[in-house]
Amino acid sequence: MSFPGRSILIYTLLFLFGSSIAFAQSRDFAFLGVFTEAIDKTKTDSGLRIIYVYPGSAGDDLGLKEGDQIIALNDFLIPNRDRFVKELRKENIGATIRFLLNRDGKKIKVKGKIKSYKKTMGMIQDRLREKYVGKPLGALPATLWWNSKTSGFEPSKDPLGPFKSKIGLLVAYDDCPGCQKNRVEFLSQLFTRTKAAGDTLPLAFAGIYQSDSQLTKGGSKECLTQAVKLYTARKPPFPAGIAHFPGGAPAPKEREKNLFLHNHGVVITDPDGKIAYLQVTGYPDQLAIQKTIGELFVKHFQPPRIPAEKPKKAGSGG
Repeated sequence: MSFPGRSILIYTLLFLFGSSIAFAQSRDFAFLGVFTEAIDKTKTDSGLRIIYVYPGSAGDDLGLKEGDQIIALNDFLIPNRDRFVKELRKENIGATIRFLLNRDGKKIKVKGKIKSYKKTMGMIQDRLREKYVGKPLGALPATLWWNSKTSGFEPSKDPLGPFKSKIGLLVAYDDCPGCQKNRVEFLSQLFTRTKAAGDTLPLAFAGIYQSDSQLTKGGSKECLTQAVKLYTARKPPFPAGIAHFPGGAPAPKEREKNLFLHNHGVVITDPDGKIAYLQVTGYPDQLAIQKTIGELFVKHFQPPRIPAEKPKKAGSGG
Protein backbone atom coordinates (compact mmCIF):
# COMPACT_ATOMS: atom_id res chain seq x y z
CA MET A 1 0.00 0.00 0.00
CA SER A 2 1.35 3.44 -0.86
CA PHE A 3 0.92 6.49 1.35
CA PRO A 4 0.92 9.61 -0.83
CA GLY A 5 0.62 13.25 0.13
CA ARG A 6 -0.10 13.91 3.79
CA SER A 7 0.69 10.31 4.72
CA ILE A 8 4.29 10.76 3.64
CA LEU A 9 4.55 13.59 6.15
CA ILE A 10 3.05 11.34 8.81
CA TYR A 11 5.55 8.57 8.25
CA THR A 12 8.45 11.03 8.04
CA LEU A 13 7.35 12.47 11.39
CA LEU A 14 7.12 9.05 12.99
CA PHE A 15 10.44 7.93 11.56
CA LEU A 16 12.13 10.96 13.05
CA PHE A 17 10.83 10.30 16.54
CA GLY A 18 11.58 6.61 16.17
CA SER A 19 15.22 7.30 15.39
CA SER A 20 15.72 10.06 17.95
CA ILE A 21 15.68 7.80 21.01
CA ALA A 22 17.92 4.78 21.29
CA PHE A 23 15.99 1.52 21.41
CA ALA A 24 16.26 0.14 24.94
CA GLN A 25 15.65 -3.36 26.10
CA SER A 26 14.46 -4.13 29.60
CA ARG A 27 16.47 -6.87 31.30
CA ASP A 28 15.15 -10.39 31.67
CA PHE A 29 15.13 -12.34 34.93
CA ALA A 30 13.60 -15.36 36.65
CA PHE A 31 9.92 -14.73 37.37
CA LEU A 32 7.51 -16.74 39.54
CA GLY A 33 4.33 -14.80 38.75
CA VAL A 34 2.61 -14.56 42.14
CA PHE A 35 1.40 -11.82 44.47
CA THR A 36 1.89 -12.26 48.20
CA GLU A 37 0.96 -10.51 51.43
CA ALA A 38 1.99 -10.85 55.07
CA ILE A 39 0.01 -13.49 56.94
CA ASP A 40 -0.28 -11.03 59.84
CA LYS A 41 0.08 -7.44 58.63
CA THR A 42 0.72 -6.22 62.18
CA LYS A 43 3.94 -8.26 62.41
CA THR A 44 7.19 -7.93 60.47
CA ASP A 45 8.06 -11.62 60.13
CA SER A 46 4.71 -13.42 60.11
CA GLY A 47 5.36 -15.22 56.84
CA LEU A 48 3.74 -14.85 53.41
CA ARG A 49 0.43 -15.88 51.93
CA ILE A 50 -0.14 -16.15 48.17
CA ILE A 51 -3.06 -13.96 47.08
CA TYR A 52 -2.84 -14.26 43.28
CA VAL A 53 -1.16 -16.46 40.69
CA TYR A 54 -0.79 -15.28 37.07
CA PRO A 55 -2.37 -17.84 34.73
CA GLY A 56 0.37 -19.58 32.72
CA SER A 57 3.18 -18.41 35.02
CA ALA A 58 5.80 -20.58 36.68
CA GLY A 59 3.80 -20.36 39.90
CA ASP A 60 0.75 -21.66 38.04
CA ASP A 61 2.80 -24.53 36.57
CA LEU A 62 4.08 -25.42 40.04
CA GLY A 63 0.50 -25.66 41.28
CA LEU A 64 0.71 -22.74 43.70
CA LYS A 65 -2.73 -21.61 44.82
CA GLU A 66 -4.30 -18.57 46.42
CA GLY A 67 -4.23 -19.04 50.19
CA ASP A 68 -1.03 -21.10 50.23
CA GLN A 69 1.32 -20.03 53.02
CA ILE A 70 5.00 -20.10 52.05
CA ILE A 71 7.11 -21.79 54.73
CA ALA A 72 10.38 -22.23 52.84
CA LEU A 73 11.93 -21.74 49.41
CA ASN A 74 14.89 -23.99 48.53
CA ASP A 75 15.18 -24.95 52.22
CA PHE A 76 15.41 -21.31 53.35
CA LEU A 77 12.68 -20.17 55.74
CA ILE A 78 10.64 -17.26 54.35
CA PRO A 79 9.60 -14.88 57.15
CA ASN A 80 8.82 -11.85 54.95
CA ARG A 81 8.67 -10.53 51.40
CA ASP A 82 12.23 -9.14 51.41
CA ARG A 83 13.68 -12.58 52.11
CA PHE A 84 11.37 -14.14 49.50
CA VAL A 85 12.50 -11.71 46.79
CA LYS A 86 16.16 -12.15 47.80
CA GLU A 87 15.98 -15.93 47.40
CA LEU A 88 14.10 -15.74 44.09
CA ARG A 89 16.66 -13.34 42.64
CA LYS A 90 19.39 -15.90 43.21
CA GLU A 91 17.80 -18.18 40.64
CA ASN A 92 18.49 -18.31 36.92
CA ILE A 93 15.77 -18.70 34.33
CA GLY A 94 14.96 -22.39 33.99
CA ALA A 95 16.31 -23.35 37.42
CA THR A 96 14.41 -25.85 39.55
CA ILE A 97 12.99 -24.37 42.75
CA ARG A 98 11.41 -26.11 45.74
CA PHE A 99 8.65 -24.88 48.03
CA LEU A 100 7.43 -26.03 51.40
CA LEU A 101 3.87 -24.77 51.83
CA ASN A 102 1.08 -24.79 54.35
CA ARG A 103 -2.11 -25.52 52.43
CA ASP A 104 -5.32 -25.82 54.42
CA GLY A 105 -3.36 -26.79 57.52
CA LYS A 106 -1.26 -29.45 55.81
CA LYS A 107 2.41 -29.16 54.87
CA ILE A 108 3.10 -29.98 51.23
CA LYS A 109 6.14 -29.83 48.94
CA VAL A 110 6.13 -28.68 45.32
CA LYS A 111 8.93 -28.13 42.84
CA GLY A 112 9.35 -27.01 39.25
CA LYS A 113 11.22 -24.71 36.91
CA ILE A 114 11.11 -20.94 37.14
CA LYS A 115 10.34 -19.07 33.93
CA SER A 116 11.54 -15.98 32.09
CA TYR A 117 9.89 -12.67 32.99
CA LYS A 118 9.85 -11.55 29.36
CA LYS A 119 8.30 -14.76 28.06
CA THR A 120 5.72 -14.87 30.84
CA MET A 121 4.71 -11.25 30.38
CA GLY A 122 4.65 -11.75 26.60
CA MET A 123 2.15 -14.56 27.10
CA ILE A 124 0.06 -12.39 29.42
CA GLN A 125 0.21 -9.54 26.91
CA ASP A 126 -1.03 -11.79 24.10
CA ARG A 127 -3.96 -12.89 26.28
CA LEU A 128 -4.89 -9.32 27.19
CA ARG A 129 -4.65 -8.17 23.57
CA GLU A 130 -7.04 -10.90 22.52
CA LYS A 131 -9.42 -9.85 25.29
CA TYR A 132 -9.29 -6.05 25.03
CA VAL A 133 -8.14 -4.92 21.56
CA GLY A 134 -11.15 -3.79 19.52
CA LYS A 135 -13.12 -2.89 22.64
CA PRO A 136 -13.62 0.56 24.22
CA LEU A 137 -10.95 1.75 26.62
CA GLY A 138 -12.48 1.62 30.09
CA ALA A 139 -12.62 4.57 32.45
CA LEU A 140 -9.31 5.45 34.05
CA PRO A 141 -8.95 4.98 37.81
CA ALA A 142 -9.08 8.13 39.93
CA THR A 143 -6.65 10.41 38.13
CA LEU A 144 -5.41 13.95 38.70
CA TRP A 145 -3.82 16.12 36.03
CA TRP A 146 -0.76 18.32 36.25
CA ASN A 147 -1.14 22.09 36.03
CA SER A 148 2.25 23.53 35.18
CA LYS A 149 1.14 27.05 36.12
CA THR A 150 0.29 26.12 39.70
CA SER A 151 2.77 23.20 39.93
CA GLY A 152 0.01 21.05 41.33
CA PHE A 153 -2.59 18.44 40.41
CA GLU A 154 -6.23 19.04 39.55
CA PRO A 155 -9.18 16.76 38.81
CA SER A 156 -10.74 16.54 35.37
CA LYS A 157 -14.33 15.60 34.59
CA ASP A 158 -13.36 14.13 31.22
CA PRO A 159 -9.63 13.30 31.25
CA LEU A 160 -9.69 11.53 27.89
CA GLY A 161 -12.04 14.01 26.22
CA PRO A 162 -9.25 15.13 23.82
CA PHE A 163 -9.05 11.54 22.54
CA LYS A 164 -12.52 11.77 20.98
CA SER A 165 -12.46 11.65 17.18
CA LYS A 166 -8.66 11.40 17.22
CA ILE A 167 -5.97 8.76 17.49
CA GLY A 168 -5.18 8.55 21.20
CA LEU A 169 -1.77 7.65 22.63
CA LEU A 170 -1.48 6.93 26.36
CA VAL A 171 1.82 6.03 28.02
CA ALA A 172 2.29 5.09 31.69
CA TYR A 173 5.52 5.48 33.72
CA ASP A 174 7.03 6.31 37.09
CA ASP A 175 10.16 8.27 38.04
CA CYS A 176 12.81 5.57 37.55
CA PRO A 177 15.66 6.45 35.14
CA GLY A 178 14.45 3.91 32.54
CA CYS A 179 10.96 5.39 32.52
CA GLN A 180 12.25 8.95 32.29
CA LYS A 181 14.44 8.18 29.29
CA ASN A 182 12.37 5.64 27.40
CA ARG A 183 8.82 6.67 28.23
CA VAL A 184 8.64 10.31 29.35
CA GLU A 185 11.28 11.47 26.86
CA PHE A 186 9.73 9.35 24.11
CA LEU A 187 6.31 10.91 24.68
CA SER A 188 7.77 14.43 24.96
CA GLN A 189 9.60 14.15 21.65
CA LEU A 190 6.63 12.75 19.77
CA PHE A 191 4.30 15.38 21.23
CA THR A 192 6.68 18.20 20.29
CA ARG A 193 7.20 16.93 16.75
CA THR A 194 3.47 16.38 16.24
CA LYS A 195 2.61 19.90 17.37
CA ALA A 196 5.34 21.32 15.15
CA ALA A 197 3.65 19.64 12.18
CA GLY A 198 0.39 21.51 12.84
CA ASP A 199 -2.74 19.50 12.08
CA THR A 200 -0.92 16.94 9.95
CA LEU A 201 -1.50 14.17 12.47
CA PRO A 202 -4.78 14.06 14.48
CA LEU A 203 -3.06 12.57 17.53
CA ALA A 204 -4.03 13.19 21.18
CA PHE A 205 -1.69 12.45 24.09
CA ALA A 206 -1.80 11.47 27.75
CA GLY A 207 1.00 10.46 30.09
CA ILE A 208 0.08 8.89 33.43
CA TYR A 209 2.35 8.44 36.44
CA GLN A 210 1.78 5.26 38.47
CA SER A 211 4.05 3.52 40.97
CA ASP A 212 3.09 0.30 42.73
CA SER A 213 6.31 0.35 44.78
CA GLN A 214 5.62 3.87 46.08
CA LEU A 215 1.98 2.98 46.70
CA THR A 216 3.12 0.05 48.83
CA LYS A 217 5.76 2.10 50.63
CA GLY A 218 3.86 5.25 51.50
CA GLY A 219 0.44 5.11 49.87
CA SER A 220 -1.17 7.76 47.71
CA LYS A 221 0.74 10.59 49.42
CA GLU A 222 4.11 9.08 48.49
CA CYS A 223 3.06 8.72 44.84
CA LEU A 224 1.84 12.31 44.67
CA THR A 225 5.03 13.65 46.26
CA GLN A 226 7.32 11.84 43.81
CA ALA A 227 5.15 12.72 40.80
CA VAL A 228 5.32 16.42 41.70
CA LYS A 229 9.13 16.16 41.79
CA LEU A 230 9.20 14.45 38.39
CA TYR A 231 6.86 16.88 36.66
CA THR A 232 8.54 19.92 38.20
CA ALA A 233 11.93 18.74 36.93
CA ARG A 234 10.91 17.35 33.53
CA LYS A 235 8.24 19.93 32.62
CA PRO A 236 6.28 17.55 30.35
CA PRO A 237 4.84 19.31 27.27
CA PHE A 238 2.08 16.71 26.94
CA PRO A 239 -1.03 16.35 29.16
CA ALA A 240 0.38 14.61 32.24
CA GLY A 241 -1.53 12.97 35.09
CA ILE A 242 -1.24 10.52 37.94
CA ALA A 243 -3.17 7.41 38.96
CA HIS A 244 -2.43 7.33 42.67
CA PHE A 245 -5.24 5.07 43.99
CA PRO A 246 -6.33 7.17 46.98
CA GLY A 247 -8.58 4.32 48.15
CA GLY A 248 -5.63 1.91 48.33
CA ALA A 249 -3.93 -0.43 45.89
CA PRO A 250 -6.33 -2.51 43.79
CA ALA A 251 -6.62 -6.21 44.50
CA PRO A 252 -4.42 -8.35 42.21
CA LYS A 253 -7.44 -9.73 40.33
CA GLU A 254 -8.61 -6.17 39.62
CA ARG A 255 -5.27 -5.09 38.15
CA GLU A 256 -5.75 -6.80 34.80
CA LYS A 257 -8.01 -4.18 33.22
CA ASN A 258 -5.43 -1.48 34.04
CA LEU A 259 -2.28 -3.58 33.71
CA PHE A 260 -0.96 -1.08 31.16
CA LEU A 261 -0.75 1.41 34.05
CA HIS A 262 0.80 -0.92 36.61
CA ASN A 263 3.37 -2.26 34.12
CA HIS A 264 4.06 1.13 32.52
CA GLY A 265 2.67 0.20 29.14
CA VAL A 266 1.12 1.84 26.10
CA VAL A 267 -2.43 2.12 24.77
CA ILE A 268 -3.46 3.48 21.38
CA THR A 269 -7.14 4.14 20.72
CA ASP A 270 -8.93 4.76 17.43
CA PRO A 271 -11.22 7.78 16.85
CA ASP A 272 -14.16 5.73 18.18
CA GLY A 273 -12.40 5.18 21.51
CA LYS A 274 -11.64 1.51 20.91
CA ILE A 275 -8.27 0.00 21.79
CA ALA A 276 -6.18 -0.52 18.66
CA TYR A 277 -2.88 -1.34 20.35
CA LEU A 278 -2.02 -2.56 23.84
CA GLN A 279 1.43 -3.07 25.36
CA VAL A 280 1.92 -4.18 28.97
CA THR A 281 5.56 -5.22 29.01
CA GLY A 282 8.88 -3.66 28.00
CA TYR A 283 9.70 -0.16 26.85
CA PRO A 284 7.45 1.38 24.17
CA ASP A 285 7.72 -0.62 20.95
CA GLN A 286 8.28 2.31 18.65
CA LEU A 287 7.96 0.36 15.42
CA ALA A 288 4.64 -1.17 16.47
CA ILE A 289 3.39 2.24 17.65
CA GLN A 290 4.44 3.85 14.37
CA LYS A 291 2.72 1.11 12.38
CA THR A 292 -0.52 1.31 14.39
CA ILE A 293 -0.78 5.09 14.21
CA GLY A 294 -0.08 5.02 10.47
CA GLU A 295 -2.71 2.36 9.84
CA LEU A 296 -5.30 4.25 11.90
CA PHE A 297 -4.56 7.45 10.03
CA VAL A 298 -5.01 5.80 6.65
CA LYS A 299 -8.20 4.04 7.75
CA HIS A 300 -9.92 7.00 9.40
CA PHE A 301 -8.41 10.18 7.98
CA GLN A 302 -6.86 9.49 4.57
CA PRO A 303 -9.27 10.50 1.79
CA PRO A 304 -10.02 7.60 -0.56
CA ARG A 305 -8.10 7.71 -3.81
CA ILE A 306 -10.29 8.34 -6.81
CA PRO A 307 -9.08 6.33 -9.76
CA ALA A 308 -8.26 8.40 -12.83
CA GLU A 309 -10.71 8.08 -15.69
CA LYS A 310 -9.55 5.92 -18.49
CA PRO A 311 -9.16 7.86 -21.73
CA LYS A 312 -11.97 7.21 -24.15
CA LYS A 313 -11.13 5.46 -27.33
CA ALA A 314 -11.32 7.64 -30.36
CA GLY A 315 -14.40 6.80 -32.44
CA SER A 316 -14.03 5.62 -36.00
CA GLY A 317 -15.28 8.20 -38.48
CA GLY A 318 -16.84 7.52 -41.94
